[in-house]
Amino acid sequence: MPPVSAVFACVAVLIAAPCGGVETLTASASTSARDSNPNSAVDGNRFSLASAWKGDTNATQWWWQVKFEAEREVGTILQIVGDHDFVLRNAPSQSVWQRSDDGLTWSDLRGTAVTNDGRLFRIHRLSHVVRARYLRFNITAVTGQYPTLREVEFYSETNAPVPFPDWIIAVNTTHDSALPNHGQEFIPLAKSCSGWEELQAQQVWLGSFNEQFLRIEPRPLCGFLSGNFKDWCEVDRENWRGTQEVLRNKNLPIWASCGGAQGLAILAETGVDKPWDCPHCREPQNPRTPIYTHIGHTAERPCGDYSGCIFERGLHWVRVVTDDPVFKNLPQEFQVMQSHCGQIEWPPSGWSLIATAGQGSRTKTQCLRMNDRYIYAAQFHIEMKGAPVASEQIMGNFLGLAKAWGGYKAKPIKQRTIPSGRVGGPASD
Repeated sequence: MPPVSAVFACVAVLIAAPCGGVETLTASASTSARDSNPNSAVDGNRFSLASAWKGDTNATQWWWQVKFEAEREVGTILQIVGDHDFVLRNAPSQSVWQRSDDGLTWSDLRGTAVTNDGRLFRIHRLSHVVRARYLRFNITAVTGQYPTLREVEFYSETNAPVPFPDWIIAVNTTHDSALPNHGQEFIPLAKSCSGWEELQAQQVWLGSFNEQFLRIEPRPLCGFLSGNFKDWCEVDRENWRGTQEVLRNKNLPIWASCGGAQGLAILAETGVDKPWDCPHCREPQNPRTPIYTHIGHTAERPCGDYSGCIFERGLHWVRVVTDDPVFKNLPQEFQVMQSHCGQIEWPPSGWSLIATAGQGSRTKTQCLRMNDRYIYAAQFHIEMKGAPVASEQIMGNFLGLAKAWGGYKAKPIKQRTIPSGRVGGPASD
């Protein structure tokens, strides 16, 4: 990081107020890196990495603040942080918003204190409207080496609409929590679909994926779960507890690939509180996770050794067996990328098989869907390069279904009679 070029730097900037009109803000910060300045966080470039305020790496605490042209009412604050397009990096992890009348005496805004923050995008809705001449973002800990504030917006009402583009969550379900990582491939695929070019995204690790993360505004459109590498007897089940919570609440449209799909089936059938096994260590008379198996074996091997397993890799045919909108405009059989030796044996209760093995394929359970939600578990990989036509079609269809559903949004399901061969869905189908 370059040396500090501005300490207590103040910059006056004219911005368009969210409520209409133009207001003058004077932005300042405790420290600023040479390649940034405080007013970059209020210049209207919400997602620009080149136009952001960054604090000095040598500091242990930081603040960024604005002075309004005149005392004004504030009820809602939008903040966008981090210096990576979709991974939380060099961002505030512990912070609070504060108000002041004179720029000298500060008081915390109730409800804005955050610890262990994991969100790139966050909307603070105050319990009541406050009047202030100054607002300060006080940062006491960071993820990385310094805080980055890409953009801040202030709204006068506590229930003010905050326009925000659709955004998705890509979940890395591997044992390696480092990011970016497995699953990030969903993001460029989604953005390649017509009409979704401006889609935003955040990648998180499995252990951070839970209802608490999802409830924070702005709420995501949908989530994607990656594949993984370890067999299920070797997996730390506790890392899947948040996903189990999300799956049971059924508030978020989800597409899961390969190991992520197997994980959803195991969660639905067995859950995280009971032990898991794999075909190598399974007791035939007392299987722990019988819903999961292997395609086949050429030799006996210990857990974690897949040299005796039969794999399906590369392009393979999948056959649609149930009319489902996620396969709209695809033929009954199409090719997609595969890379697995494990498979799901049957649909869990409340799920239906919607795609099976096509010509030359051995994996019978290719895609499952939860009957009353847009939650899919696919053994194949739409996110892998090799079958762009099918991948983009399925991704575009799924994004459209998630949009019609309303993204992360708890709402009652109106059950209805579904014709034979048709998977049930929300009344908005």
